[in-house]
Amino acid sequence: MAKAYWIGNDALVCHAFNKDASLMAVSINTNNVYILSVPRSSGERFKLVDTLKEHSALVMGIDWSPTTNQIVSCSADRNAYVWKQTREGKWKPTLVALQLNRAAVCVRWSPLGNKFAVGSGSKVVSVCFFEQEQDWWVSKHIKKGLKSTVTCVDWHPNNNILACGSTDYRVRVFSAVIKEVDSEGADSIWGPKSPFQTLLFEAYNGHGSWIHSICFSADGNKLAWTGHDCSLSIADASNGSPPVVQTIRHQFLPLTSCMWIAPSSVLAAGHDCCPILFKYNGPQGGISEGKSIDIKNESQAESTLSAMRKFQHIDRMATTDTTGARLSTIHQNSINELCILEGNRSKASQVSSIGRDGQLVVWNMVSLSSQIAGLTIS
Repeated sequence: MAKAYWIGNDALVCHAFNKDASLMAVSINTNNVYILSVPRSSGERFKLVDTLKEHSALVMGIDWSPTTNQIVSCSADRNAYVWKQTREGKWKPTLVALQLNRAAVCVRWSPLGNKFAVGSGSKVVSVCFFEQEQDWWVSKHIKKGLKSTVTCVDWHPNNNILACGSTDYRVRVFSAVIKEVDSEGADSIWGPKSPFQTLLFEAYNGHGSWIHSICFSADGNKLAWTGHDCSLSIADASNGSPPVVQTIRHQFLPLTSCMWIAPSSVLAAGHDCCPILFKYNGPQGGISEGKSIDIKNESQAESTLSAMRKFQHIDRMATTDTTGARLSTIHQNSINELCILEGNRSKASQVSSIGRDGQLVVWNMVSLSSQIAGLTIS
């Protein structure tokens, strides 16, 4: 079962939910962050609650910490802002000096919410933490070996290890221990405890295949990423170092977002305009070919659809010719990002997707697994 919502008349760039999924922060291809209330019943819609205005260029990354209830946003203006809600309910911004000379393109809070990482076009990852004595956010750079734009970042569940993917065709895993806010750390399955910026793992994805998305599994033993060469890769460190890397060259167009929704299931989406579920069969079994979870409801009245199409095309494409314009998928353009709405990476029951068509779609993974033949989530 899937439910679609029209959020805006422009592309949805990135989004994040608060801890109880009652609010969503989203970028609608502008320099603002919009806070929307999430509908709780089938007849409700997303409603605008607040607009966060500080950035001077496109907001490219948003994340919402479940532990501190703070929002972090990053932008093509090379800055990041941490938004903290006051007792009156207003969002107060704090500028974070990232020390970048290129756009900040992605951001993620650490699991404990005491630091966040920003990938950028400056060939660095800015790891930021709050300095209590100075009362401001401080950034430290990971730059070792990075040769191009860092397009995606993700934190290990232990809060001390950071993975990143970039347009130099490589995935890297670094130590991100910051002595000011972290304990001394401990050995992990990815390597011994190490000082900040120590490279723990590196994988080459093939020439011409820049990395779009990266994600640790719930236990942190597996790392999945997608490349522009229509590939999905998984590095499995369960049996120790070095991790075993499995790659599948799938039949779909490049996938721009991926995430674990179960211990052996990766959901990904991109230019095919529908989410694809992949099954990981272990270091020896590899990755099974993906299966689309998009079930389109064909019973809608054509007259209703035609009227809706007419106005959508006037807004989006300056045309009223809708002949053959509608895709068979729910999303009508590429999917930019996936996000867990209900559950976690060990068991996600609801997942959201946002696309360049201005739609947000909520996917009920429990009901879909019973509706689609051969679809198992484990």
